[in-house]
Amino acid sequence: MNDLPVTYGGIDYLDRLPPLLDGTVKPAGISLRIVPFIEPLDLFRRVAQHTDFDAAEMSFSSYANLVSRGDDRYIAIPFFPSRAFRHGDIYVHRDSGISHPADLREKKVGIPQYQMTAALWQRAFLQYDYEVLPREIHWYTGGLISPGQLEPNAIPNLPGITIDLIPDSKTLEGSLAEGELSALFSPNRPAALLDASGRIRRLFPNYESVEQEYYRRTGFFPIMHLVVIRRALYQEHPWVAANLLQAFAQAQRLGWERLQGPGALRIMLPWLTGEIEATTALMGPNHWKQGFADNYTVLDTMCTYHYEQGLSERRLSVEELFAPETHKIKLGVLTR
Repeated sequence: MNDLPVTYGGIDYLDRLPPLLDGTVKPAGISLRIVPFIEPLDLFRRVAQHTDFDAAEMSFSSYANLVSRGDDRYIAIPFFPSRAFRHGDIYVHRDSGISHPADLREKKVGIPQYQMTAALWQRAFLQYDYEVLPREIHWYTGGLISPGQLEPNAIPNLPGITIDLIPDSKTLEGSLAEGELSALFSPNRPAALLDASGRIRRLFPNYESVEQEYYRRTGFFPIMHLVVIRRALYQEHPWVAANLLQAFAQAQRLGWERLQGPGALRIMLPWLTGEIEATTALMGPNHWKQGFADNYTVLDTMCTYHYEQGLSERRLSVEELFAPETHKIKLGVLTR
């Protein structure tokens, strides 16, 4: 019997995707064709608006929003290709008067997409750790570095939340640099942060220590993206969910081993070994956990945040988001 052809759209990561790209790891019974993307926002817009991939990387928040509205084009597997702490991704203008999180109240704050998962986490830690509520901020959306980009899938008006569009001719990064916005929540470092002008700085200058304290206190390494499968394909071949999950997890384990391999540095970071050792000391060797059970608590918390922030029309359960065949799969762990 021939392998089932499956097309996957995902971010071109330097470590956890190459074992699948080069054929070192192959999903059982599947002929996987990978379409790599550089820019997540482009990929997520395409996945939300079309179903031309059999499987794809997707924003957790956008996927949850679709599910809560009855859009059942996809079913997810508990593989999380992107995780990131986000305290370091809040940027403020030097003339904004913002020195502490509480100073964000009543300010004009840019955000590429209100529904993006990074912002879901940022609004949550502002609310729970600093008592700054989403409704106390005046939000502005629009293109981050190119004018005119909007949400990948429309979200309803959120009660008590003020969200305006910046002019089509402007960008969020440019508006922050010019002081038209006081702050910007962005997954990318703004150009004005790097140009030595001093116009832009981080809200949390010591963000690494803030994020480490957050991890020690909560145990959360925030999930950003998951992997979805076209439901029509899944319903016809339900075994695809488990086989893809196991292959992605195997590729991640191999990528982690390659990163620590002997000899030449695998990426252009001179103190890569020190970073690996520091991360392992803080979070353990299996810091990037995959699978349903090992991530249940953080996923359930995300469902709560999503509903509280008005992005879900109902309070979702973790179970309904993921293919049942994947709930009890035990995956290997990162070992060193």
